Amino acid sequence: MSSSQGSKIWYFAYGSNLNVDQMKSRVGQWQLSKRALVRNYRLVFNVYSKKRNGYTGNLQWSENFEDTVPGVVYHITADQLKELEKFEGIPAIGVGVELEDGNEISHAKVFVWKTTEKEHEPPKDYRRIIEQGLLQHGYPDSTVKRVFSRFDAIRTKA
Repeated sequence: MSSSQGSKIWYFAYGSNLNVDQMKSRVGQWQLSKRALVRNYRLVFNVYSKKRNGYTGNLQWSENFEDTVPGVVYHITADQLKELEKFEGIPAIGVGVELEDGNEISHAKVFVWKTTEKEHEPPKDYRRIIEQGLLQHGYPDSTVKRVFSRFDAIRTKA
């Protein structure tokens, strides 16, 4: 075991790392995960991924307190966070998250890309991975639908 095995970090996932299978393939096992949300942010799909052949999730700051992004905090080791940083290609930053029980974690780690790219509809397979992840963590169908509702609304109008 490495020296940083004992130090644990809360990591907030809002995109494909919500998916338990993907997280296990990237960092191995973790002991604890909890549903959580970040406030004053919107989930946008404005980071181009060659691997996904389309645009993936990102957090965008919002002045609106009511704007929230659902996700999960995983309690992982510093080494596991380093592995995630290799996959994501950027360093994690700190963010405050709210847990369902009303408690807060003031310094969870999260990945946020600085980009001025406009939002695009995410690839279907990427969307499915996020939907599965939300369901795996016990989110209701209504939350899952709300995450992508703006894209579904565009399609029904066309």
